[in-house]
Amino acid sequence: MRKWILENNINISKEQYLAVAQKFGLTKRELELGFMKVSGFSNRRIAYMLGISEQTVKNHFTHIYEKAWVPGRKEFIELFISN
Repeated sequence: MRKWILENNINISKEQYLAVAQKFGLTKRELELGFMKVSGFSNRRIAYMLGISEQTVKNHFTHIYEKAWVPGRKEFIELFISN
């Protein structure tokens, strides 16, 4: 995913991320994980950094994608490009 972000010159500020993400009613934890994903971190890296299991990270993203009405991470990131 990081490669895709770099190849597409995606640079999203925290303020820009918060403005879009708050429209979807994400929890503080979901905001944190979502920003890490948009910043290019893998699920494994996010799990390590937060001291949680990779499965817990995946569960959070299932909820995040449902709230944002997107099928996956690429579409989630594209929400921030288009806004």
